[in-house]
Amino acid sequence: MTSICILYRPASKVHYVFIHFFIPPGICSSPLKVEHEIRNMSNFLKSIINISESFSAVEKAIRDDFIPALFGEEQATPDNFRKLLALPVKHAGIALPNPTVSGPANHKASILVCSHLLAAFRGTTEFCTVDHLSVRREVFQELQKRKNVECSESLASSLLLMPVETRRTIRRGKETGMWLTLAPSTVNGTELSSQEFRDHLFLRYDREPPDLPSHCDGCLAKFDICHALQCKKGGLVIMRHNEIKDELCDLLTKALVPSAVRDEPRIYPCRPAVPPPQKEPDPVRRINSLVDDDRGDILVRGFWARGTDCIIDVRVTNTDAKSQRHKDPDKILSQHEREKKRKYLEPCLKQRRHFTPFVVSTDGLLGREATVFLKRLASVLSDKWHQPYSVVCGFVRSRMSIAIARATHLCLRGSRVPTSQMCNRRPLWEDRAGLGLHH
Repeated sequence: MTSICILYRPASKVHYVFIHFFIPPGICSSPLKVEHEIRNMSNFLKSIINISESFSAVEKAIRDDFIPALFGEEQATPDNFRKLLALPVKHAGIALPNPTVSGPANHKASILVCSHLLAAFRGTTEFCTVDHLSVRREVFQELQKRKNVECSESLASSLLLMPVETRRTIRRGKETGMWLTLAPSTVNGTELSSQEFRDHLFLRYDREPPDLPSHCDGCLAKFDICHALQCKKGGLVIMRHNEIKDELCDLLTKALVPSAVRDEPRIYPCRPAVPPPQKEPDPVRRINSLVDDDRGDILVRGFWARGTDCIIDVRVTNTDAKSQRHKDPDKILSQHEREKKRKYLEPCLKQRRHFTPFVVSTDGLLGREATVFLKRLASVLSDKWHQPYSVVCGFVRSRMSIAIARATHLCLRGSRVPTSQMCNRRPLWEDRAGLGLHH
């Protein structure tokens, strides 16, 4: 743990300010604790002018110790990458600002926000709470607009020096960083292990974890991130799909009642799931039987409208796969949604059912239908819990973001070795005498 003490005397030369910060590079699995310390530090930057240079030791600890420990590296952080990480999460950063740069802007913003209050102190105007709140709100809105423009320009300048594929991944990070803003909590189900956090951070910035195996333990092919997210050996891709589906089921049972949620409903409920056996196999009839047994992932009653069913079908795709890396990520998700609708929408509408394709990427990018679905889910939960919609919407999106991060980590670190190859000590019995060993 790095401890930094600063004894500073403001320009008034009346008193000293003693500042003590802790930067824990090796203990913290999330930058939230460091961000909390920096928020405390920003109070001094807002209150005292010309203090930014005094925080050079803090910035050195962040650049040389904390960020390398966060990414599992030994060398110091490059300037361009440090500039990127200083951006807010919604601008593809991780909200670790540089205190030596943000000081003057914070001090100026503080003066503007409190301008009516300062004028009342000076006696140039009479204090009015309504006027103070009005000035504060207008200044906040204007400062937010300026900050968004500055962050967009800073992101664009940082991406100029990076490869095209890396730019594509980092730009996508503006919509996939919800998991970075959450405080780890076992009660709320938002905790991530240090390896889960670090792996998803590598994916966010198009980096390959340095400790990945050289070959896949399932198919013995060369192992990299794309292979890990697509290899079907060992069933990890199916488990990734099921984890996201289970998270949706859990949220739906909280919003409605458990009896209104069903697992793997048939798309054609009026036809038998298993056709009667045929004496002579007919290829056409066999294909039709497979279509008749098509199933969705979740059926929920009364979600979009009262007295109607909705079938949800989940799909997880890797937008950085070789066949998709040259396409726009949003268009990739829209294409998968159209494929699902082309296959299942008409049969559902004939039975007075709604159909929602829930398409997400492996790094947490949501399709249009999935976004609308989560908004509706948050609205139902908000009415049931009597909580503000914005709070519940953040809760729903955070739960899905964490579920996707865990599911993606399963494909990167999970074992693909089947149980049949785990043990070679198989009993060789010629009769039933050996079965007595288990009685």
